[in-house]
This record gives sequence, C-alpha cells and structure tokens, in this order.
Amino acid sequence: MNQLYICFIQCIKYLKMNRSIIFIVQITVLSQISFSAPDDFPVQDDTIYIPNISSVPVFDGITNDECWTFADWQTIDQVWIPYGESVSPADYSGKYKVVWSSEENLLYFAVEINDDVKSDAYIPGETAEIYNFDMFEVFIDEDKSGGYHVFDGTANNETSLGVNAENAFAYHIFTEFPGSGQTNTVFRVEDLGGTGWANAEHPIYNDHFPEFILRTEGTISTWEFSLIVYDDTYSDDNIEGSRITLTPNKIMGLSLAYNDDDEPEVDPVLTERDNFFGSVAVSEAAYNDHWKNADDFGPVKLTGSPLLTDQAERNVSNLKIIPNPSENFFQIIFNSRYTGMLKIKIFNEEGKEMYNMNEFKITQVFDHDFSYHFLPGMYFLMVNAGDESVTQKVLVSR
Repeated sequence: MNQLYICFIQCIKYLKMNRSIIFIVQITVLSQISFSAPDDFPVQDDTIYIPNISSVPVFDGITNDECWTFADWQTIDQVWIPYGESVSPADYSGKYKVVWSSEENLLYFAVEINDDVKSDAYIPGETAEIYNFDMFEVFIDEDKSGGYHVFDGTANNETSLGVNAENAFAYHIFTEFPGSGQTNTVFRVEDLGGTGWANAEHPIYNDHFPEFILRTEGTISTWEFSLIVYDDTYSDDNIEGSRITLTPNKIMGLSLAYNDDDEPEVDPVLTERDNFFGSVAVSEAAYNDHWKNADDFGPVKLTGSPLLTDQAERNVSNLKIIPNPSENFFQIIFNSRYTGMLKIKIFNEEGKEMYNMNEFKITQVFDHDFSYHFLPGMYFLMVNAGDESVTQKVLVSR
C-alpha cells in the first residue's frame, strides 16, 4: 500500500477525535494511490530527499536559519508503543527536518517536540534504563543494508542479534530539559554493543554529534544537532577511517523516534515509557524492532544544491488556501517550477471519492478554484504531482 494513503488514513483517524469541521489539503507529485484496509500499515516505501546546504545552521535551538527553509518538516507520529493507540496532540506531537553539508561532511537535524510532561531524571548505572525516560533516538544505517545490528555476535538472526554491531547505529540521546526560554548543550548518547547479552556494553557516542543544543519554550522542546556518518567498519581503532564522505545520490536508512514518559505527572518516582513514537510506518510485529533490526529504517537520499534538484523544482510546500476558514468556495495556489500532470481528488472522511480532476501544469504559479456543495464535515483534497506531499487544514464553518 502506498505511504500516501497511510498518511490519508491516519489523518482520518486523528481528526475523528476532533469535532471541528476540517478539510485536509494534501499535495503530492504523481504517485499512484492503492487503497486497502485502514489498519494495514506496511513498511515505509517513500524516500525523503535531503538537500545539500551552503550555509550551516546556527546552533541556538531556533529553526529560523536559511538552511532549514530548503527542507520539509517530516512527522514523528507513528505510535510504536503502545501498539496502535491514539494519542492526543496536547499530550505529544513531533516533527523534524534534516539537511546535509558537503563542505562540512555532516548531517544537520532540527527537531520540534510538543510534550506536556517531561521526564529527565535518568542517571547512568543508578536509575531505570534510559528508554524509560523522555529521550530522543536517531536510527541510521549508512548503506541501507538492513539486518540486525546489536552485537558483534555469531549470527544475523533474532537470537544472536547480529554479527556487526556497527552495521547500523541506534543513538539514544538523553539530556536535561532546561527551563522555559533556556537552553542546554550537555547531553549523553548511548547505544548497545558487545558480543552478546552475557557481556553487553553501552558505548557512549557523544563524539558522533559535533554540535548539540536543546531549547525549551513551554511544552515545546527544539533539538538542533549535527551528526557524523560512519560505515560498518567502525571500531574504536578505526573511527576516522570509517567516516564516510557524503555525496549526492547516496541512499541511507534513517528513522527518528521519541520516548514519552508521563508517569512523573502521577508519581515523580515512577519511570515507565508510556508511548514510543517513530517517524516511519511499520507493521505491528516490528513496532519496537528499530533498536535491533535496521530493515525498517526509512529510506533517505542525499541531493545536490536545493536550488538545483528535482525536489526543489517540484516544491509545493508554499501552498496557500484562500479563504481559510471557508464556506462553499476556496482557492488553492502554489508557486513551483514543476511542469506536468496534476491529479486532484477530494475524498470524504469515509474514503469515498467526491471529486476528481486532471490538469496539466505549464506555468510556474498554479491556481484552481473550488466551488463545492458538500455537506458540512471533513474532506481530504489530494493532488498528485511526482513524489512530494504537503498537508494543510481548511476549517469549514457554515
């Protein structure tokens, strides 16, 4: 099943909890949608394009640097634990951006997490495991080869959990949350290694993150950090030798996740992960497999200059919807150098197609008027135009 439809179904599930009358406007660039059961969540098959930037971000926990304008927000909204339960956005929501620099040979991340309760009392060797506290995770597989990556064991299976612990990295990033309006640059990064459970190790990988800062504003925490990418020859004796040179068209596996512990709101001494949120859709059997198996890491591809890549040419993230709120008329407008066929559809909340139109885009600015006579309620407008997507809301008030 296409990932676009997964997003469509998840929007329906989420918005059914909200009694507001809403349109969701989704723009995508020419991919086929195959419909299937709403609860069928396959491994992500879309690719996130990571642009090469000429100016790196200033690490201040404020994502207003020019480099971030070249990347789209990606959501961290898949509920991996508990399995499939819905979570109120007042409790949690998360998103991230990622870019890279050929000059600095680094990946750069901006992450925004909205979390109403923060738990940061982890003390190595004294408290419960790190994943039972609020903690951020980065899973990266340098060559998207997949497979188990926990131990330098004897077999690549569920029992031995890998023959090369550095086939992929599962970075568990922990830091104290500063007061509102303040920042923190002190952090700790752990992974799991060794040759088996009998002699498991917890290597510290702080040096893989040259820059790091966390800023808190109320319930919002903004994480900015850079990351060095290593291949599977990494070892304590071959750290620099295993660092790869990032180049355009390189494909990697990448997923981000967030542990959410809400127990301090009930009892300050309790530490138990309430939810685990990931950036990619996986099957139920793999909800908590990223720490040991890289098969489901989301595919990403490094591109060239953001002003020269196909992704930038097709960018429709500047979509405007006028008016908003709307009654029985609205207009969509976006500015893009992409030319080609656009497929526009509108669905109601049950997934029934209510509108279907194909139009060939030949000018840079695309605009289309919608006059509709639908009953008040929630609808989904989807435009196919390649492989990009952007989602916006329209409030219908009559």
